[in-house]
Amino acid sequence: MRVGVNMPLLDQAGVALDVEGITRRARAIESAGLDGIWLGDSFSPRMTRPDPLMWLLVGAAATQRLEIGTCIFIVPLRNPIELAQRLLTLQAMLPERFSFGVGSGSTESNYQVFGKSFEGRFRELDEDLQTIRRLCRGEAVGLADLNPWPSVIGGPPIVIGAWHSGIWLKRAAEDYDGWMCSAGRTNLTTMREGIKRYRDLGGKRAMISTCMFDFSAESTRLADDQPFHLRCSPDEAAERLARVAELGFDDILLVKADHTRRHSIYEADFAEGDLEQIRALLPADPRAPYSGDRS
Repeated sequence: MRVGVNMPLLDQAGVALDVEGITRRARAIESAGLDGIWLGDSFSPRMTRPDPLMWLLVGAAATQRLEIGTCIFIVPLRNPIELAQRLLTLQAMLPERFSFGVGSGSTESNYQVFGKSFEGRFRELDEDLQTIRRLCRGEAVGLADLNPWPSVIGGPPIVIGAWHSGIWLKRAAEDYDGWMCSAGRTNLTTMREGIKRYRDLGGKRAMISTCMFDFSAESTRLADDQPFHLRCSPDEAAERLARVAELGFDDILLVKADHTRRHSIYEADFAEGDLEQIRALLPADPRAPYSGDRS
């Protein structure tokens, strides 16, 4: 199982990271032998979030092999033509390193900010993704024709963030490059059901995102119907990771839990030893990093 981590946004003092701060943390993640850096997306009022693509690009420039990805990027809140241009640009700068985790978002306030219909988000996601994929393939959509360079035609892999059942799980399997479920909104029972359905439909890459970790937390037994997390001892975390690996998931994306809840963000800064503890949970044998292969 590959393990990625969400990039922190603030340092230990609660100050927003600058380029040097992002660079240092991205290099530490790579040096620890982990597989990728990821970041989510939000426009909810008073929830301080950076542009995830800009933030991740700084980390990408400082590293050599890490996968760079979004988990998730709320596509219907953007213009799909402009977004396709940004994706082709990232594909050119980060060949076979960038993965685009997308979804409609589940918070109505994101849509209220833009004056958009929350009820119409799934239809817009479908239409926008079709526009993006056509433009990335070099097709014209109306007057829009981005004429992508041959090296970037097709654009990056697209991973669909979706619940464990429903039409979008089917689309993730049949039309896109992977499926991403959220640990905080699912449990071992629904993960088991979801990945079976996904594999039965022919789905390829299966990921668990937004899995909170805090290895200083008290360990308690995690029931199959409780939201999945790694707020527990390292030994218990290793057992939980083994369980989801046995289910057949390919990746898990960890987020450092801010147990103080001092800041309106998800990603807390890494404490000393966090990355080494994460790496210690994984097999000692070297693992091949994700190559971007869609087969």
